[in-house]
Amino acid sequence: MTPGPADTTRVAPLNGPIGRLAAFCADWLNAQLALCLGALVLAALVGWLVESTYYIQIMVLATIYAGIGISWAIAGGLGGLLLLGYISFFGIGAYVNGLLFTKFGVSPWANLVLAAAAAALLALLIAAVTLRFGLSEDYFALFTVAVSQVLKLLFLNWDYAGRATGIYITVVRDDFWAMSFTGRRPYLVIALGLLLVALAVSYAIQRSRLGYYLAAVRENAQAAEAIGINESRVKTLAIVISGGLAGAIGAFWGQFTSFIDPKLSFSLAKNFEMLLGPVIGGRLSLIGPLLGTALVKPMEDLLRGWLGGGADALYLVLYGSVLVAGCLLLPRGFAAYLEAWHRRLTARTAS
Repeated sequence: MTPGPADTTRVAPLNGPIGRLAAFCADWLNAQLALCLGALVLAALVGWLVESTYYIQIMVLATIYAGIGISWAIAGGLGGLLLLGYISFFGIGAYVNGLLFTKFGVSPWANLVLAAAAAALLALLIAAVTLRFGLSEDYFALFTVAVSQVLKLLFLNWDYAGRATGIYITVVRDDFWAMSFTGRRPYLVIALGLLLVALAVSYAIQRSRLGYYLAAVRENAQAAEAIGINESRVKTLAIVISGGLAGAIGAFWGQFTSFIDPKLSFSLAKNFEMLLGPVIGGRLSLIGPLLGTALVKPMEDLLRGWLGGGADALYLVLYGSVLVAGCLLLPRGFAAYLEAWHRRLTARTAS
């Protein structure tokens, strides 16, 4: 029997760009990448249309935090490492750029790479020490936190780095080579570029053999060793890549804020604030850190702006209440529920 128009419509495959996009997004990781890229394009459009410097400033900081969240999730999520003292790599990156730019005139564009290399070297040293002495789980976490505070004390007492005064970066005119702009919009473009790099690295890792090794080590390290996976090497790679990305983002943050202070650059409060995004959004996913940061960071800044001053205590109460509710109601992060919805949608489409 010849099928009717309704039957033909139901079984006809999608062709053209829409069909290829649907096929690409049938895979959950690819779907996450597509959503993240869409979010970046949307953020760029909003940043282009918005005239308020205040809101663009919030967008830049949220983008920086999202990049940090995605970078941390490589080691803290995919690698299953309790990398709590992540601010160390961020702060080192900020100081590498601040010192090279103000003391030697090295362009911040080059400093992005140099800061990433310095932070990756620090990550390699941390991995070597913790592996040498067998530090894992809570001991590893405490060691990374201790390293961040040792670095803070070091820079607080280092004359060449400005001690407690820190480093000031003066911006008097637009200078692309010096990454100095009187407006905020160019910084948003650069921040989105760094976020895109972090997304690409995380996506490539999850698609590569290293991603499968990280998953195996995270779920059962002994079983992974039994099938020939070098646990130490895999974890070291995860820490080095994660730390290097944080160093580059820290270098940009220092250039953007134009002020680098030891107490702020190595602040544990800022450290945990940066990690809230991937924890609430879902640290085992590509889109989770982006989702979590898109909620947490703008909410914090907007509440502080609206309820600050005489109502600063109310701002903290509301902010803390939202975070507690998120941790209780979304223990696996936003991404877990989004993945379940994607799985149902894909199954329904396939049937």
